[in-house]
Amino acid sequence: MSRFLRHFTAVGDDQHTATQWQDDEPHDASEDLELATGQHLGQVSFRDSLRRLYSTERFQIVVVCLVVLDAIFVLCELLIDLSIIQADHHRIAPQVFHYLSLALLTFFMVELCGKIYAYRLEFLHHKFEVFDGIVVVVSFILDIVYISKEDAFDAMGLLILL
Repeated sequence: MSRFLRHFTAVGDDQHTATQWQDDEPHDASEDLELATGQHLGQVSFRDSLRRLYSTERFQIVVVCLVVLDAIFVLCELLIDLSIIQADHHRIAPQVFHYLSLALLTFFMVELCGKIYAYRLEFLHHKFEVFDGIVVVVSFILDIVYISKEDAFDAMGLLILL
């Protein structure tokens, strides 16, 4: 799976970043030295631990699965709003899907903020990450703005789904 994921996350980046995907877990030379000598070289900062988390294959797979789940929630809500799928008469199902989608978008916003904090200006060099960040922010804003207007979601649902 990592062979396929690296094509999406290393778009436009240098070869060093693309080859990083070939390792399951990134390892640091200082960790090897620490294990060999038994001496603790220093505390790992929160920023370094976030970078390590974001570069693991497992985290990337979880994020991809959450993106697919979010797309399913938005699609279900859109199909119910367009009356393609008949739902309950109280219109609870579209609201449930909407709030589930909003919860996942909130997770993606927190992830985006964490990536900006962890990578700082280096984040702007990753073209796909910047594009992903713009999509997440626009989707989150549209979801919040149109939370009370059910009729507006019919048109905006396709954009949010994208």
